[in-house]
Amino acid sequence: MLKEIITGFVIGLSIFIVIIGHDVTPYIILGGVGLLAYWMVVQKGMLPTTIGSKNYIPSERIAFKDIGGQDTAIRELKEALEFLLRNREVQAMGIRPLKGVLLSGPPGTGKTLLAKAAAAYTDAIFLETSGSEFIEMYAGVGAQRVRSLFNRARELTKRQQKRRAIIFIDELEVIAKLVCESPKQ
Repeated sequence: MLKEIITGFVIGLSIFIVIIGHDVTPYIILGGVGLLAYWMVVQKGMLPTTIGSKNYIPSERIAFKDIGGQDTAIRELKEALEFLLRNREVQAMGIRPLKGVLLSGPPGTGKTLLAKAAAAYTDAIFLETSGSEFIEMYAGVGAQRVRSLFNRARELTKRQQKRRAIIFIDELEVIAKLVCESPKQ
């Protein structure tokens, strides 16, 4: 309904402008640029709010015992997660709080599954995104998307009444390759 009203208004305004003798070519070009910008932002998913939209709310919780063949990685990850779970005790001992964990390995080794199990283990919100979503040709857009991702994590933790969130950024090496291969100025 609103779309038809706006379309009718634009057509009526265009006819009025032609009748009073103005050139409509600049308005047509400006409208085309506006439609192209709308298509790029909304239709192609380039909005910053789409980052981390693949949030994982498990219907069936994944536990570490469900993951096979990663005994050493599971043991080390559980040790790191204990810093999150016993935050007050860790701070009382004078240890810095844990800021993140880097899971590395070739594709198909279960990094995503480990991260989902870690979210279930710590009763946290799980957000998943790809490193390629932060790469943009325009300055500042990548940083804006990072801020948007963390804001989304805060929003989901409040909404689901959780205390923590786990943000899993897959294919992080894409960002590192871009930084290393950028031309020096």
